[in-house]
Amino acid sequence: MKELLLVWHSQFGGTAQMAQAAHAGAVATGLVTVSYRHAREAGVDDLLRCDALLIATSENFGSLAGMTKDFLERVYYPCEGRVAGKAYTVLVCAGTDGTGAMFQTDRIATGLALRKVHPGIVYKSGLTAQRQVIPADVLGQCRDVGALLAGGLDAGIF
Repeated sequence: MKELLLVWHSQFGGTAQMAQAAHAGAVATGLVTVSYRHAREAGVDDLLRCDALLIATSENFGSLAGMTKDFLERVYYPCEGRVAGKAYTVLVCAGTDGTGAMFQTDRIATGLALRKVHPGIVYKSGLTAQRQVIPADVLGQCRDVGALLAGGLDAGIF
């Protein structure tokens, strides 16, 4: 069975809600194994073993969250040249913009030669550094992304 790795970090809970929804969507298909790892716990072995990667991050100071960047920094050189072509996409929970986090994540993924198979989701809450409840429609989109990755892996599309 193919494996989807979902790596996430959330400081105020919004990104965690988005990651949980994507996880639920992927698991509900029953088509793939889903590894759900906080960015501080995910590592080289996880990335090498998986068939696709879903990153859920907040945007902090116009870029991806430091803990997410830490994960990518820890795996980058050990995985360079070894994960080329693996499917990936990104979920971003942002206050007002989100483009910086998406751009920086895509830039690192491009260096790893990962293949972006979905444009990703950027949710702009309008809130900065505070707890929030992610709207049901956004969570639905996140569930759909999880299911899409699982289905694509199972069908051999990704």
